[in-house]
Amino acid sequence: MTRWEHLIALCPHLSPVVDVGADHGRVAAALGAIAVERQLHRVAGPGTWVIADGLRPFREVGTAIIAGMGARKIAAILEAGPRPRAAVLHAQDDPGWLRRWLVRQNWRIDAEALAIEGQGFAEVIRVFPGVETSSDEAVFFGPRLIEGDDPLRQAWLSHHLDLRMRRIRAIPPEHRDAEKCQRELEFLQSCSRTKTDPQQS
Repeated sequence: MTRWEHLIALCPHLSPVVDVGADHGRVAAALGAIAVERQLHRVAGPGTWVIADGLRPFREVGTAIIAGMGARKIAAILEAGPRPRAAVLHAQDDPGWLRRWLVRQNWRIDAEALAIEGQGFAEVIRVFPGVETSSDEAVFFGPRLIEGDDPLRQAWLSHHLDLRMRRIRAIPPEHRDAEKCQRELEFLQSCSRTKTDPQQS
């Protein structure tokens, strides 16, 4: 599935559904959602469009879909409110940072999905208000991805393992990031073994 298909599939349909930064409007049209764009010239399709910055024009939001932008921008939109009853998110740059921020803001990570995008993976996250009890490492990489059976899970784990191994080889042991990289590498290795080693099943 593509990132757009995951955004649609993971939407819990708590009305009103608001797609922030709707771009071409494909997701909003598929869901019958309100499409939001900051500038009039970016409106690109039929349906209900609102020219606004984020969620602020709305008195209440059932589901917020915020995708295709940076993690810190997504956090700023959610922080400005109003607080939705659910959100489906995709951060282009730093999903681990976004998950940690969400957990600190009392969001529970309910579901996650992967899509191939460019040379890496798009990570789509669905959250509801609540307490996330996963470890900090699991939150960073995606607790539902770690424990789940997404078809791309093993390739995604291998991608992150390779990144950490290359990083460890590139920095001296006394570098301030060396311990962190080693800890993340060991965590990912344990996650990979949990799903692939028959003795672990």
